Amino acid sequence: MTTRIVILGGGSAGLHTALALQKKRPPQSASITVIDPSPYMTYQPFLPEVAGGHIDPRDVTVPLRKTLRRSKFIQGAMTGIDTAAKKVTVAHVDGRTSDVAYDHLVVAIGAVTRTFPTPGLAENAVGFKTVEEASYVRNRMLSNIEKAAATDDPAERAKLLTILFVGGGYTGVEALGELNDAANAAVDQYPNLSRHELRFVLVEALDRVAPEVGPELSKWTLGALRARGIDIRLKTTMPSCENGDCVLSDGETVPAGTIVWTAGVKPNPALDGTDLPRGPKGHVNANAKLEVVTEDGKRVDGVWALGDNAQVPDLTAAKQPAYYPPNAQNAVRQAVTVADNILASMAGEPLVEYRHESVGTVASYGIGKGAALIQGVHLKNVLAWLAHRGYHLLAMPTYTRKWRILTGWITNFVSGRDETTLENMNDPRSQFVSLAGGVKK
Repeated sequence: MTTRIVILGGGSAGLHTALALQKKRPPQSASITVIDPSPYMTYQPFLPEVAGGHIDPRDVTVPLRKTLRRSKFIQGAMTGIDTAAKKVTVAHVDGRTSDVAYDHLVVAIGAVTRTFPTPGLAENAVGFKTVEEASYVRNRMLSNIEKAAATDDPAERAKLLTILFVGGGYTGVEALGELNDAANAAVDQYPNLSRHELRFVLVEALDRVAPEVGPELSKWTLGALRARGIDIRLKTTMPSCENGDCVLSDGETVPAGTIVWTAGVKPNPALDGTDLPRGPKGHVNANAKLEVVTEDGKRVDGVWALGDNAQVPDLTAAKQPAYYPPNAQNAVRQAVTVADNILASMAGEPLVEYRHESVGTVASYGIGKGAALIQGVHLKNVLAWLAHRGYHLLAMPTYTRKWRILTGWITNFVSGRDETTLENMNDPRSQFVSLAGGVKK
């Protein structure tokens, strides 16, 4: 009898779980089905380089159908889980709804951008969690620079040349650093613009930036960014941003042409339509073996959870209780453990616990700039930047994508950064609709 393994999510956790199962299972013993609304996985650590213009957007994506040749892929969204009946309800992209039965269910639908009901946020800001958002931010910034060069209105010009980030964690600081370099290079193309007219503002509610790299490098990062002319407001929030006018809690209003929201993530809200046990922050509750468990420790038969949507105990931490942070380093390693435990469960063998001590953290703030903490060793600037590129190039799934990224870096090194503005990239039909005399629907 074939064991039905269903994986919800095609991100880092889900993709690597499927790859590990494809590699280790006997083909006749189990079927693998991966369900995700997107046909590709996005390697999110490279999104800042997409915004910076060093990597083509397609090169940070991994096509799921092509990569998971020994699995079935369903493009659709999970809308419900019935753990008693062991079935998943899926809304397909063609509008159909179906139930998918399982013997083992892996919940790896990740996290989404955490937002607040801030006036003007939905109308004027953009997140930074998808390749589409990273591309949008780049195109908007370049387009605004071009518009600034064409206007004689000092206030409008200043607004167009202001880029404001909300959230000074790992993602925000990396994206900010890359965009700062890209903006400086773009402004150099216009004789009537100066780098001094650019304004980058980072708003962070905490008293530090990039806490992931540790206290010492976090403090160094703050100084390094400020030395580049970036205006960093700590212990500050943005209560509203209507019409692009960012009202800050310190009393200042900053008119910004580009507003990027990187103020954290939360578990995928699709989990709300399930009967899975959840932790205090909404994550699926799991034990160290990555089995989904109730608050009193009872297993939910056949259900596993990992990655950003899971609360997994960190048994290696000195202070308990502790949980693993939601990052790609853990997601990829947890995927191997889940695959091993599913196969062990099928064979009636003992399960293993997920135990991983972090090898470190790497962060890039633009070409030749960065911070890294690797096994207790602090690296700064060029060495940290090289460590970042080397680590993530190795971690990028598939040899095809590794090669495309590497050759792209070499091309940029030889020919320089491409600062071409792609007009109407975010609304490509607008000109055609206007010419056709119709109303866009």
